[in-house]
Amino acid sequence: MKLAIALLALSFVAPSLARAADAGDCRNLLTLDEVAVAVGGAAELTSASTRGEVGGTGSVDNPRLQVCSWASASLLGGGVNLDVVPSVEPAAVAHALDVVAFPLVERRERHWVERRQDFDGVHCSSLSPPQPSNVQPQVTGCVGEVKGAALYVDVASRMGRPTFDLAKRLFDEAAARL
Repeated sequence: MKLAIALLALSFVAPSLARAADAGDCRNLLTLDEVAVAVGGAAELTSASTRGEVGGTGSVDNPRLQVCSWASASLLGGGVNLDVVPSVEPAAVAHALDVVAFPLVERRERHWVERRQDFDGVHCSSLSPPQPSNVQPQVTGCVGEVKGAALYVDVASRMGRPTFDLAKRLFDEAAARL
């Protein structure tokens, strides 16, 4: 009888322990449904990796940088990107935020048109290509520190500029799972 009770208790605890162990994996920070709403239709995870080199600079900024990308199933649809450096030491937070915000910096350097909006310590930017384009998407992304982790989430679209509210909502959904 004691064994049966122990197994029953374990069946309730084990799934939550497994979710806690996976919480640092960027694939678990957004659901496919959340991404589908953001891109306006069905979406799929297209990339999930850990990388230490950022932007071809040759320097290893943080070997724990996790990068996930989801894309719309539609050719005209957009995508969602999420970069996270989990459990950053307090002294390294500013550097980790620079690492995860690299996609924004890269577009700024290519002279994309930028608008900014901040939400209580979360910095959001909406960027458009310097010339109107059907190829290069417009991107709105948010970056911030959450529970000792550096987090960046962006939404890209070829059909129009993603809103700050949409990018911030995805940021908050991912942040809640860190």
